[in-house]
Amino acid sequence: MSRTTDRRTFFRQMIKPSSSPGDTEAKTAAVRNATLTAEQNASRFLAQATLGADLALIQQVASGGIENWIDQQFSLPQSQILNYLNTHLFDQSTIGEEQAPRRLFRYAMWDMIMNGTDLLRQRVALALSEIFVISTEKDDIWGVANGAADWYDMLLRNAFGNFRDLLQDVTLSPLMGNYLSHAGNRKTDVATNRFPDENYARELMQLFTIGLFLLNDDGSQILDGNSNPIPTYDNSHITEFAKIFTGLTYDFEGDPHIFWNPSFTSGWLNPYTATRPMKMWNDEHEPGSKTLLNNYVVSAGQTGMQDVNEALDHLFNHPNVGPFIGRQLIQRLVKSNPSPAYIARVTAVFNNNGSNVRGDMKAVIKAILLDDEARNPAFITDQHNGKLREPFFRFTQLLRTFHYDNPQNKFWDGGWSAEEDLLQYMFNSPSVFNFFSPDYRPPGAMGAAGLTGPEFQLMNSYSAISTINFWYSRIDWNYVFNLPGPQQPVKGQIHTIDQPEADLSYELTLVNDIDSLLDHLDLLLTYGTMSSEMRAIIKTAVSGYANSTSNQERIVQFAMFLFMMCPEYAIQV
Repeated sequence: MSRTTDRRTFFRQMIKPSSSPGDTEAKTAAVRNATLTAEQNASRFLAQATLGADLALIQQVASGGIENWIDQQFSLPQSQILNYLNTHLFDQSTIGEEQAPRRLFRYAMWDMIMNGTDLLRQRVALALSEIFVISTEKDDIWGVANGAADWYDMLLRNAFGNFRDLLQDVTLSPLMGNYLSHAGNRKTDVATNRFPDENYARELMQLFTIGLFLLNDDGSQILDGNSNPIPTYDNSHITEFAKIFTGLTYDFEGDPHIFWNPSFTSGWLNPYTATRPMKMWNDEHEPGSKTLLNNYVVSAGQTGMQDVNEALDHLFNHPNVGPFIGRQLIQRLVKSNPSPAYIARVTAVFNNNGSNVRGDMKAVIKAILLDDEARNPAFITDQHNGKLREPFFRFTQLLRTFHYDNPQNKFWDGGWSAEEDLLQYMFNSPSVFNFFSPDYRPPGAMGAAGLTGPEFQLMNSYSAISTINFWYSRIDWNYVFNLPGPQQPVKGQIHTIDQPEADLSYELTLVNDIDSLLDHLDLLLTYGTMSSEMRAIIKTAVSGYANSTSNQERIVQFAMFLFMMCPEYAIQV
């Protein structure tokens, strides 16, 4: 049978599977299974806590316990993205004249996704990357792959650290300084009508710490006497915080790009400065006192870094931070609409980890992942439960779950295909507001019910089709990555890299028993929650396809494809 004919049969069976006596139109919404085995519970947890889990990891967690696995993950060393990039991809000896394009960072990131063992750390760091957003879409950042790698390393380091340290590192990052324009921010000069740049000051409050309105610990808005929400800050606060972040610029000491006597304005974002925290020039820092939130005054006479540290302490200790950040982390890992009680429980741990430490990320991660709303299978059938899986993480799950590999053990993806078809590629958000808003309400029944569905903001008439085509090309055509071509040498060398292929050896042992194959895929991808109605549809299609071909690998691929595109996989419960 030719591949063209086989492909036509593939899609024909998907669109109109062979009829069976049980084929009837569902009268009510399908109810997903909520009675899970230990392995299914482990798989459900790993869907929240990793970028994809194979059968061996599922069985390991089922045997050893979820909390024990979390503790083991806390003890593992972090992946080192910048080290991989410098060792395998970027020639530092030419740093004075050579740019490091974005694709090199993507190669390094994918190697860590596929080969790293710090699975929980990577998942949390990528969740943080959607709150603290920089984008390689910006031209300046596009050209500093080593800076993007250093940024990701910073998120990985702080994923298991303290939130206050994260705020410090974000503020001093040269990539954030470039992205939100506080690198080179200068003090007021009335004579030239120059005033401090307010961009970072505004987003630090709106997006990174406290949000727009005062919150209770459970994430609900505090209302005034007229039942209106109370703003956390106004324009005067933005102006005062902007003064705090004056005097910071790139650390260009020793920069081989600079051949003149340097001044405050000499440096720019390049492969040299991109991995060095910004430095303070006190001569360019706004003098005098600054009045911050709730009339808190940063005293005059301090150094620039003393002002910065005091302002970050001030924000870190604001009561909004726990519910504002906690809710978003719950959304990224577990569910789109956590109950107020869930948010309050996470806030309490953010405020105090049990040892009077505020902002302990390990404690917050445990609070999120071990909470009853995350672990109790009873929530599977709750109409308010679940979240639409992010397209990028569906991609990582496919590759990790089915052991995609190539002889070179290189996972170098330029990423343009995923950007175009999935509308999401990590660290390439279209704006500082991420790929979607945490408060986005889809039109229709969800929005009318007051429910948020952030990831649905990526769903449109184009992506609904392009996503299906993306899975088909990965599973059936085995076109997985946009590998480097002859015009894209790495360290001056042309690399011949094969497309990664799935290892389906275990799945092929099940192909003669369709029920066993579907049980296996249900465990891996939908952790035993698939409804009897959806399973019947897939079984009918796979059985019909199996009757039309003797190619057992393609039968497995067809079943994988149907799982990857079915709504009960798309919605993580």
